Amino acid sequence: MRDPYGVGPVPTLADYGRMLRDGWVLILAATILSLGAAWLATSLVAPTYSASSRVFLTAPGPSSPRAALEGNRSSLARVESFAGLAVSDQVLRRVILDVGLDISPEQLKTDLLVVPTPGSALIDITANYGDAAQARDIANSAALSLIQLTREIDLGKDGPVSEVTLVDAATLPGSSVLPVLSSNLVLGGGMGFTVAAVLVLATGIRRDSILSRAQVEDIVRESRESFENSGGVAR
Repeated sequence: MRDPYGVGPVPTLADYGRMLRDGWVLILAATILSLGAAWLATSLVAPTYSASSRVFLTAPGPSSPRAALEGNRSSLARVESFAGLAVSDQVLRRVILDVGLDISPEQLKTDLLVVPTPGSALIDITANYGDAAQARDIANSAALSLIQLTREIDLGKDGPVSEVTLVDAATLPGSSVLPVLSSNLVLGGGMGFTVAAVLVLATGIRRDSILSRAQVEDIVRESRESFENSGGVAR
């Protein structure tokens, strides 16, 4: 099949495959270099460790079934407020003093993620930090500071209105959560392969568009015949 301009055959999938095959060295080299760059970039990024503690919110009161039900409803209604209290300035300052951090409460707040479990009175406190041991200590200190602050401020005439209990203490994380080496390698290698393949195809298409010797001869012959048919004289 000829192209609309009568220059020569339109490239087929087989032609594209030939271009990729001929340029396999460049594609392989670009992929390997991209993998190396992704590994180097990942190794230069400071790791981030994640540790989580969990607390449970209850409303102390009489042990009757009705009182227990009302206490459970009260806990569910107030769990969002206590999740916000976990990242309050008072809790954050206590954590900074307890763990011995040299950062501001605003900075520490960005390293804490407090999420109440939907439909329950559980609150998960997750600390993301550059040191595994400190990530664990921050998560545990935030939970304990929340418990202590609740005892101090959430008081009624008959005692505490709510009670926060530590359910799961944070443990030392075994590995970092960021950066993810495997994902970066896949992304880097994929980008290197794709860019190299596109360049190889573009170069091949451009080279073919410059025309092969046979195509040039065909164009010269057709031009001469057209010129002669129009009454001109070929030189």
